[in-house]
Amino acid sequence: MSTESTESQTEQTEEPEMRPTYAPAALAMGITFMSWGILTHWSMSVIGIMVIVGAVWSWMHEIHSSWSETK
Repeated sequence: MSTESTESQTEQTEEPEMRPTYAPAALAMGITFMSWGILTHWSMSVIGIMVIVGAVWSWMHEIHSSWSETK
């Protein structure tokens, strides 16, 4: 009886596995572009900031979508 209750508890507490995403790599690329723009030209910093915003939005959207699927 205890093994059945333990198994059911672990099944209920397991969180769904996140799908792989490219958002962290895009965020790192945006930070690199922004830093590169500080050293070279302001337009690279603007591109870097746009990539950062897009990557963070994408990452948070994917997290929100995965949480919505579990409810």
